[in-house]
Amino acid sequence: MKDLSPLKNILISEKVITDISGYDDYCHDATPEFKLPLAIVFAEDENDIIDTVKFCSENSIPIVVRGAGTGLSGGCVPSEGSIVLSLERMTNLQIDSKNKIAFAQAGVITKNIMDEANKYQLTYPPDPASYDESTIGGNIAENAGGLRCKRFGVTRDYVLGLKGITANCKVIETGIYNNNNGFYFSDLITGSEGTLLVIYEIALRLIQRIYEDNMTILVAFDKPKDAAQAVADINLSGISTNIMEFLDGDAADCSNRYEKNEGLDDVAAILLLEVNQNDTDMISQICHKNNCSYLKKESEPSKTEALWKIRRNLSKAVKEIAKVRISEDVAVPNSKFPLLVDFVAQMNQNSDLRINSFGHAGDGNLHVNFLGMTGEQKELEEIDKHIEILLKKTIELGGTLTGEHGIGLAKKKYLNLEFNKSTLDYMFKFKMIFDPHNLFNPDKIFSKNLI
Repeated sequence: MKDLSPLKNILISEKVITDISGYDDYCHDATPEFKLPLAIVFAEDENDIIDTVKFCSENSIPIVVRGAGTGLSGGCVPSEGSIVLSLERMTNLQIDSKNKIAFAQAGVITKNIMDEANKYQLTYPPDPASYDESTIGGNIAENAGGLRCKRFGVTRDYVLGLKGITANCKVIETGIYNNNNGFYFSDLITGSEGTLLVIYEIALRLIQRIYEDNMTILVAFDKPKDAAQAVADINLSGISTNIMEFLDGDAADCSNRYEKNEGLDDVAAILLLEVNQNDTDMISQICHKNNCSYLKKESEPSKTEALWKIRRNLSKAVKEIAKVRISEDVAVPNSKFPLLVDFVAQMNQNSDLRINSFGHAGDGNLHVNFLGMTGEQKELEEIDKHIEILLKKTIELGGTLTGEHGIGLAKKKYLNLEFNKSTLDYMFKFKMIFDPHNLFNPDKIFSKNLI
């Protein structure tokens, strides 16, 4: 057992938790993975981070940075003998309305950035489904997408600069924090899953709030493949959708049981779209051509919000019905989206498991839930087998293992399906430049047998 008293002497003792009882939430994320850390540190400023990293470096203690713990890849699950460095108390947020920039510490909740920007008729577009509980630091670590990513892009597209602390306690400043000089490290650090350094402040690009005459459309289908084909046809039509979300019948049923909505009974799949009102007729034509069974249009804010709850309630709904939920977030080219949806539907039909799917249909990102009703070992092994089948099919279709959740613990053993050994070697070598002793999230992304 490491002696942590020197760290308690450096920091205020209440910031260092060594009795983990009562702190189970800090031992996992939204995956079933669970591990006890050596301690939890609640950093409140840059100096707290530097002192913690210095102590850990001197004592060879792994560091796992944590935001809100909403991730779905095991990225903030404690490593063996690690200190969890929570940034949830670092919540300072400033809006530079003149230059359309938000300066946010890593613990700021994503929705708070949107709400604060809105006061200046500005907006921050990336909106992961967990936007009201996930932190911007976590979004940066995973390069989170969101419902609006088809039109507006993902987290990386809005990062103007970062501040981070390396394993040797050096402060790195990128982008506008460095007058945009030199290599643009921001793109490399965004999506690095806490394996390179501790990101503690971010400068984010804001855009003018768009006042469009938008319509929300709910469309139901009797076949998942018809819904997926409608997605492909809408993409081919050239219509610029703000949001286009897909839910298969089982996912729609889960959400409907959680909160009742008209039009969701006995459906095989639904689409939820936000489009300019000028495009609604063409959208309707495409959906009818693909045999939709129900179509509802709403423009009144309170009614549109009720429709979007169908999608945003889904994670909570699934948690209520299953003992184990493992969510994979594969992505394929848009043209292959119907094939992937049909493959998942067949997998569900031919398996004893409950498998459902949903996702950001506009960019080919499909989230597949593998639900365990008993949590028994045999069931978990069956889930693992089907996950591998899904990932292999995704690569076969020209896709990628993860659209936004990251690799973390959940997918690291499958990386060789997408990357050859030399590519993985150089990824790890790049990590070693930032973190030569492999202290930051040491058991995430890279498996020893693959590098």
